Amino acid sequence: MEKTNANTQLPKPSALSVLKVILSIEFAFTKRLYTAPFRGENGAHSYSRDVFYAALRAGVTGFTPEQIQHLAWDTKSMYKVGAKIHGCQPDSVDLMEGAKGHWIGKKDAKYVMLFIHGGGFYGPASYGHLKYQFALQKEMAKQGLDFAIFSLSYTLAPNLVYPTQLQQAASALQYLLSEQGRDPSTILLAGDSAGGNLVTALLLHLARPHPSVYPVKLSQPLHAALLISPWISFDTSEPSCKTNQHSDYITTTALERASMAYIALGSTHDTYTQPISAQSAWWSDVAETAVSDVMIWGGGGEILIDSITKFAGKMESGFNAAGNGAGFQFMVTPKQGHEEMIIDTLFLMGRKGDGALVVEKWLGDVLRKGSKNGYGKQDI
Repeated sequence: MEKTNANTQLPKPSALSVLKVILSIEFAFTKRLYTAPFRGENGAHSYSRDVFYAALRAGVTGFTPEQIQHLAWDTKSMYKVGAKIHGCQPDSVDLMEGAKGHWIGKKDAKYVMLFIHGGGFYGPASYGHLKYQFALQKEMAKQGLDFAIFSLSYTLAPNLVYPTQLQQAASALQYLLSEQGRDPSTILLAGDSAGGNLVTALLLHLARPHPSVYPVKLSQPLHAALLISPWISFDTSEPSCKTNQHSDYITTTALERASMAYIALGSTHDTYTQPISAQSAWWSDVAETAVSDVMIWGGGGEILIDSITKFAGKMESGFNAAGNGAGFQFMVTPKQGHEEMIIDTLFLMGRKGDGALVVEKWLGDVLRKGSKNGYGKQDI
């Protein structure tokens, strides 16, 4: 099994530095076992989740990009594990700019979702990311929908920095359009956290091309886009960053480290790295030219919820101004943490949470709406 460090340029971390983080995780876990019953309204919405989130906070705060990339399996390896568990034959594609795409479901499915995983730009897709994608594809198939996922593996920061990852996302979309000959109306985009950032940047790029990224031309808008807990602002001073610090598993320290890793030293962030800075007029252009339907999901207990809410307001204004207000949805599931439906698959939670059900319903509805309109693959 390949490890991420096979492709990393980062120095190997010392065993002692890794051990210190592991011990901090064990300490946080043990301490929370005893304090979680007294968490009140400030902690996660169940005892077990509260304990797990405390351990995760210690991990995401303590581990550096170097440590993560040397300890974790890379996305392709994790995809192979997921394919084996689900009884599927792995099918990966080399894309431009060093990226890879991994198929979940039939390549000739009527609809395909380009899914971009999160991980702060420096973490590969976890088992939870891949398991969630396999489960989502299976759920849509169970509903009788002809649907596949094309999961993107991009170069992790800071080995290469912005706009490389946006370029790779654009190359994945171009592959679906050109190599697969797909009509844009059969393609969906989806991403969680940092992947949601990249999906949002890609939508902006489709409407107003980034000067350093080759343009992707659409004959008509994409079918839909799904943003799960999108990390679209690097501002860690929002009130929810403090009020939800014990009900979520990500931390401001981890966010600040990741945002610095994403761009070149001495560079500044722009509209494509922080999509929250895009004005409503940009989103009107997106609604008119880039995508027909968008759903943003956020957890009421996550530290990013304030920035997600502000961002959703800007996007909604743009969609309304473009006459496509009905194509925009923003859903907040109370008390849930950052991308909780993905974390639930990682920790084998027994049942689907409300957030997962909301996302599945929206996706099923938007795919059925397309089927009624007769969208299909482009003849070439």
